[in-house]
Amino acid sequence: MAFLLNGLGAVLAPLQRDLHVTRSDVAFYPSLFAAGLVVVGLTGGALVGRIGRTAALRLAMAGMMLGGLLLATPARIATLLGALLLGLGGAVMVQLGPPLLSALHPQAPTAAVGEANALASAASVVAPLAVSAALVSGLGWRAGYVGPALLALALLTVPAWKLKMPEPPPSAEDSQGVASQPLLGPWVDVLVAVSAEFCFVFWAASALIEWDHASLGQASALASLFLVGMAVGRGLSAPITRRLSAVRALMLTCVGVAAAGFVVFWAAPNLTLAAAGLFVAGLGMALLYPTTVSRVVAVWPHAPDRAAAWAALASGLAIGIAPFVLARLSDATELHTAYLIVPALLLVLAARSVFSRSA
Repeated sequence: MAFLLNGLGAVLAPLQRDLHVTRSDVAFYPSLFAAGLVVVGLTGGALVGRIGRTAALRLAMAGMMLGGLLLATPARIATLLGALLLGLGGAVMVQLGPPLLSALHPQAPTAAVGEANALASAASVVAPLAVSAALVSGLGWRAGYVGPALLALALLTVPAWKLKMPEPPPSAEDSQGVASQPLLGPWVDVLVAVSAEFCFVFWAASALIEWDHASLGQASALASLFLVGMAVGRGLSAPITRRLSAVRALMLTCVGVAAAGFVVFWAAPNLTLAAAGLFVAGLGMALLYPTTVSRVVAVWPHAPDRAAAWAALASGLAIGIAPFVLARLSDATELHTAYLIVPALLLVLAARSVFSRSA
């Protein structure tokens, strides 16, 4: 799922070239992916409660496989449907992970979610590199993006079908006395954190092409440094969260590092410094999502799957809106100006960390 989602950022530029459309038009593909997250965010809690986590996992994998096949077709309508199915399947995966990890590691939920996301980030790094290699070799972006993902899903089908995940007690999902007000603040934090993250994921490669004159292959490969930074940061989530046990201190540290990396990336006079800035920004962004989503699940401990569905809704809205707004702004002005949406989002997170009592 992480490969397919984060790999979209690497294929947008060649897809835009193939379709002969504007950046705003091609931005509709990740928006469709995000629409799947929104749908699952609204309905996923009830769905998992009805069919169970094991069946939900199987359904998610089937949806991603079909979505990948459709995305690889030459028919534009089919590719749009494929992006939507990828989002639906990926959203269920996003929903299942945090509550299970939090249940298995109740004393360190942020570290557990962070380490799981470190593996996902490592897989994400492979996506732009595979696309870059396919472009350079002349095979085309589909060979680097769709092929490896479908192969991995096919290999995992049999063990996934045999897997039985622990189900929550029925009473946990049937509770109706949950107050929504405590959820609002952490939910907004997930929305803002994911918005900033995917502005990098989807448009960093285009920025390197436009600002630093990188080729398509170079841009796809160097943009993956943001994902490398996230993988490194999330891999160190356990020692980092032990040292920065207070949520406020952890959030402010992450925001500060991410902001420093953005400045280097945005103002760099050459491609090398811009790529280094992306790596530092990835380090800073790494633990923002694990921290915020763990807080959402913690607010509703008696209904973790429903809480995770709300977090998936926040992620879907963020992925669908923020990168699309950035693209629209870049068409109206320029990408360099439009990218200032990222420090604005980081400033919101910093302000909420300072003034929110829940932090």
